[in-house]
Amino acid sequence: VIIINNRPDVPYKLGIDYETLSGINPRLVYCENTAYGRRGPQKQRPGYDIIIQAMSGLMAADGKIVNGVPQQISATALADFAAGLVMAWGICAGLYAREKTGRGQKVETTLLAAALALQTTRFLQVDRVDGEARSRFLEDLVQLRRHGRPYQEVQAAAEALRTQRVGNIYYRTFQTKDSVIAVGCLNDPLSRKMKNALQLRDIRFEPGYDPSSPEAISFGKELTRQAEALFLEKTTEEWLRILDAAGVPCGPVKFTEELLEDEQVLSNELVVGLEHSLAGPLKMVGPIMRMSETPLEAKSASPALGQHTSAILTSLGYGPEEIRRLREEGVTL
Repeated sequence: VIIINNRPDVPYKLGIDYETLSGINPRLVYCENTAYGRRGPQKQRPGYDIIIQAMSGLMAADGKIVNGVPQQISATALADFAAGLVMAWGICAGLYAREKTGRGQKVETTLLAAALALQTTRFLQVDRVDGEARSRFLEDLVQLRRHGRPYQEVQAAAEALRTQRVGNIYYRTFQTKDSVIAVGCLNDPLSRKMKNALQLRDIRFEPGYDPSSPEAISFGKELTRQAEALFLEKTTEEWLRILDAAGVPCGPVKFTEELLEDEQVLSNELVVGLEHSLAGPLKMVGPIMRMSETPLEAKSASPALGQHTSAILTSLGYGPEEIRRLREEGVTL
């Protein structure tokens, strides 16, 4: 398996393109990730996670605005991470196909493709449902940009396209007396359990309910107000006990910093302690899956730049003097 993560022209310049290497080894599974793909006007542009978040719509979809401009999703390098998962999946598929056919192949993906795949509920147009509204928004977008309107105004125009769920109390977060709780009821039986636990009346479960009526909209707003007021009366821990007893899926909103000592995380060995050659002791996420016959183990932290140069060159047959000369000439670190 070979993994390439560069602009499309780089492998050819280095002589490590798929055509060259597969000619040497036809069983090669060659996985290439680029920013935008091998075709199209952007193909040779460099791309990093923040740029892909911007160009793919992820940044706008997230809706985080500071000082009037959209911000990147900063919890993780989302497009990078997603593309890495796609690459791993593609390599596994390529290896499986090789077991069946005896032949390798080229596996390609892009940061752009991964970012779009993360937006499956938004990167979708059903002509009968939203085709006309989308066309109207794109026309408005041209005018808004032409007149230099603030980003927040443009974002508001985009959000107006999307159906607003009035009265959504079953799949959202709530401020409690001391923090924030999330509830997730994605079907009627679970929603009824939550309604009953909160002792609220929801006419949407009653015969004859018309969701398009003005009364339905006003009722939804009032139901939301009542639910929000109720959650403020008790702490998150109290609500967890009430909702757990009622069979309502729920959980507290936590900060990442809390999770290094979280009982659930530790119970599943999701935190490992390692020693970094430069940074010293550190804690980080451990293996995220278990394998019954071939257990996974995090044995070391990421290496420092050049840490394994000598070991790798030695394994390739280079002697100490050759390695020293390569270092002195700046070929290696």
